[in-house]
Amino acid sequence: MTDQKNIFTFKDERPQQCPSLEYSTDLLQNKVPLVIDNGTYQCRAGWATNDKPQLVFKNITAKPRGKKETDIQVGNEINTTEVAKWLIRSQFDRNVVTMYDVQEQIFDYIFSHLGMNTDGYIDHPVVLTEPVCNPNYCRQQMSELLFECYNIPQVTYGIDAMFSLYANHDRMEDINSLIVSCGYQTTHLLPVLGGRLDPSQCRRINLGGYHLETFMQRLLQLKYPGHFAAVSLNRAEELVRDHCHLATDYNADLHEWVSNDYYDDNVHKIQLPYTNAPGNQLSAEQTKERREQQIKRLKEVTAKRRMEKLASEEQKLQELMSIQELLEDEDDDEAFDRALQNTSFDTPEELQSEINRLTIAIQRNRAKVLGIEPPPVEEPKKTVYDLLEIPDDQLTADQLLTKKKQRMLKNAREGRLRTQALQIEKRQKELEEERKLEQRRMKDFNGWLQEVRGRRQKLLDARSSRKQKKSDMAKRRTLASQQRMKIITQLAAGESGSAKKKVDTFGQNDADWDVYKEIHPQNADSDSEVEEEQIEELEAMLREHDPEFQKELDLGGSEEFDIAEYYRLHLAIERVRVPELLFQPSMIGVEQAGIVETMDFLLHKYDQEKQKLLVQNVFLTGGNALFMNFKERLEKELLEMRPFQSMFSVTRAVDPVLDAWKGARKFSISPDRSLYSMTKADYTEMGGEYLKEHSLSNRYFPSPVSIKLEK
Repeated sequence: MTDQKNIFTFKDERPQQCPSLEYSTDLLQNKVPLVIDNGTYQCRAGWATNDKPQLVFKNITAKPRGKKETDIQVGNEINTTEVAKWLIRSQFDRNVVTMYDVQEQIFDYIFSHLGMNTDGYIDHPVVLTEPVCNPNYCRQQMSELLFECYNIPQVTYGIDAMFSLYANHDRMEDINSLIVSCGYQTTHLLPVLGGRLDPSQCRRINLGGYHLETFMQRLLQLKYPGHFAAVSLNRAEELVRDHCHLATDYNADLHEWVSNDYYDDNVHKIQLPYTNAPGNQLSAEQTKERREQQIKRLKEVTAKRRMEKLASEEQKLQELMSIQELLEDEDDDEAFDRALQNTSFDTPEELQSEINRLTIAIQRNRAKVLGIEPPPVEEPKKTVYDLLEIPDDQLTADQLLTKKKQRMLKNAREGRLRTQALQIEKRQKELEEERKLEQRRMKDFNGWLQEVRGRRQKLLDARSSRKQKKSDMAKRRTLASQQRMKIITQLAAGESGSAKKKVDTFGQNDADWDVYKEIHPQNADSDSEVEEEQIEELEAMLREHDPEFQKELDLGGSEEFDIAEYYRLHLAIERVRVPELLFQPSMIGVEQAGIVETMDFLLHKYDQEKQKLLVQNVFLTGGNALFMNFKERLEKELLEMRPFQSMFSVTRAVDPVLDAWKGARKFSISPDRSLYSMTKADYTEMGGEYLKEHSLSNRYFPSPVSIKLEK
């Protein structure tokens, strides 16, 4: 029964369309300020007379690929932001506006949806957010767009994070704070002393919510390659937003996930949509006919594979036999030596051993594929080896070489005869076993079925054991490798301990083969080939006579295939791993410090007194500040970072997402706004980069003027 615990589904929410509002005469007559929080993820715009922004939409534009420029859509008009369907454009390079044609489209969207019908001008003051340490050139382009294109009367610039801090405090004159501003493209640490930002010590980390979403998408696509297309960027965003949290102790949390009980209690299973189509209802005769067709196809495939293997082995045997025939040529000994050097064999004995192995394999495969018996043992031909019985001291040098060649030829011929006889004996035993097995199938089918299954399982266990032993053999301290070294040492000791020289007869009996298999690195591959063939034969018998066997193979041995589980994404360690990027950017190869290391570096730029003032109000704002345990994680890190018994405080904005707009709106209705607004006259006189400073704005540093020296 499927466990329904912690199962979720994708919401796949379509963005809500921004309404087209009515532009009342009161707004125009009172010249109500227009507040715009120009964020990298969302743009929030609305009148200062409202408590919340009337327009909230994604700060991007898009047009269908291959369509005309007039088909541009903005923000929530885009149903999906998948790159394959849309050409997505943003006005931001990280958190700085650089594409002012896109920014103009965003402004057009805002003004049109607010219902403004004034032709050629926007007769309202504008309060607009800008990034920390915004370059003068970017501010100049923005001012030029607002004053030249829309003819606004005045504009006030301010930092979004400072506006958020202002929304959560009544007075800014004496406030001290260390702001952690978590954006969509970047994360900033901003020191505020005496109510003013210290721009010289501001720090930016080039990592934000967008990087968390793409990291989540890559992790799940690698984890579930069968559902690659289902893990879209929009869905990854939903997973990060609704299912992730920060770990107060990341390493300890990793160890917790090792436990199966902890995994079952905390994993979030995301159910993908699927169609559980009922299978076709076949009659018994149709099922039997289909099964016979499957068995026939399997036999044809197996026979074809064996024929290909047989042809390959016969070709290889023919090549080796042609080399061995050179040995019989008494006039050309050098040709045999050259041919032997081109192979992987060092001696004629190794060549003969491979010929014998191939002969056995070919005869076995031919008997199975063609249904014929191995050829009878050939009658010995009357070949004279007249020099073998003569002592070496009675022979000349040429006769000694001829005697050596005769010994090789005799050994090769005797080896072929033994191989043929052994193969015939083995084939007869196999036929007898097959006959007995068939008789048992006719008399006791269940017992026969159990025996065949037992044989197959025994071979599978042997194969698994051999693979494990081969793996252990490569490790120095395993029992298998130590046993192999012990055997080699004993062989070496036995040879060195003998007082007199003995003839090397290793390999002439079956016991030597067992020793060889123990010390051979490949552990007797020929045996594994025979086992594989036996497994194929047993499985073919089970497929033909046991209807349940094919089902077990199809389902991997399981009783029932759970299609719902197949279409289910397990969100486990990813729940804490993805948000951890904010503290460990190196996890995705970003060579920058995380929030804690950057904060520690920033604090050491001040003396102890100013450090105490800053840590008394560590202020979290921005979308990523909504992660559960963010505040607790920073408190733990500050406890480890700060001196013993020092005091600190971490607070989070009441609304980390909207407080920047609310702070700008609060500033726009204050009496001080008009004092810090840049008018069209200021723009004409001072230039577009000019900025009237206030407690929530950037510092204004005029761009240096290049002076041309006369020659």
